Amino acid sequence: MKTLIIRTDKLGDIYITLPYIKSLIKKFEKENIDLVLSESIYDHFKNKEYLFNKVYSYPKNGFFKKLLLLIKLRSKKYQNIIVFDGKDKSIILSIILRSVRKFIFIEKRKINFILKIIFLNKYKYKLVINNKLETYGILFERLINLLDVKFDNNDFNFLKYENLIHFNLPKNIENNLKSFTMIHLDEKWFSKLYIKDFTDINPSEEDFLNFIKEFINKKEKTLVVTTGKVNLSLINKLCTKKCTKINDYLFELNHNNCKALFFLNTNMRDLEILTMNSNNLITCQGPLTHVAFSFNINVIDIIEKRLENWYNRHVSKKINYNKVFRKDFKDLKNDILANLK
Repeated sequence: MKTLIIRTDKLGDIYITLPYIKSLIKKFEKENIDLVLSESIYDHFKNKEYLFNKVYSYPKNGFFKKLLLLIKLRSKKYQNIIVFDGKDKSIILSIILRSVRKFIFIEKRKINFILKIIFLNKYKYKLVINNKLETYGILFERLINLLDVKFDNNDFNFLKYENLIHFNLPKNIENNLKSFTMIHLDEKWFSKLYIKDFTDINPSEEDFLNFIKEFINKKEKTLVVTTGKVNLSLINKLCTKKCTKINDYLFELNHNNCKALFFLNTNMRDLEILTMNSNNLITCQGPLTHVAFSFNINVIDIIEKRLENWYNRHVSKKINYNKVFRKDFKDLKNDILANLK
């Protein structure tokens, strides 16, 4: 049965959905699963052939680009269309496209309900409404159940493992990465770079250096620090003052015969591979949280306390999951160290 999945939002939202897509693959087979996702994350997923048959990019702008996509998809014969994001544009696209049955995750928004009243009252439309209370996992499980698809916890293991050969590391560095903890610093750690009214973590150069030393003293393991594409002055200063340069993207800091390795300017594939090879992941909740779930890695997830219920709705898997609340880094580092394995 050819099935088209529509999910045109952010990277983390796709990772949340992938376990349920894996369930669909087990039922209908990969060759029958196509995906429409947003243009901004298309490049990251287009080569993951083990997840989908065909991936289509939904253009952010451009009427004619969107029209060409519509014409291309209209030429396909789908048995099922599934909308996972509840977005108006995705629902409208599903209405225009041809399929025998349509399964739609629908938000409690005005336009959504206008669409529901006008278009979605036919027998071939099956809806799951986002009640804002249950986790997305429960709601998505309900959605795939409408296709007689059962979810299995093993479906959280949705990513294919890749080893560190990808980085072409010097042998001595590679040996230090047999067992390591990864801490991902991005804009979410600094409220001035992220959401202004969030509790600021804002580690200073001295605070972060002390954390590295405390971590090494406690675990006697390697610490990997990543920043993605974000240019942080904190990390730049540490790399310049305290580290040895290995190459353009890798810096090394030594303490008590152990190392902290700074991977700079990493793309999402780099971060994915480092995450799946780590023992612990320390991050502010985002895509890497869900990558870690795919490999049962111990997650220390840093969240805003007043939004705890909102964060909980995005986390369906609780095994090896530890949440800590945002606070000044001098205090937060103790919570992080206490939850390491």
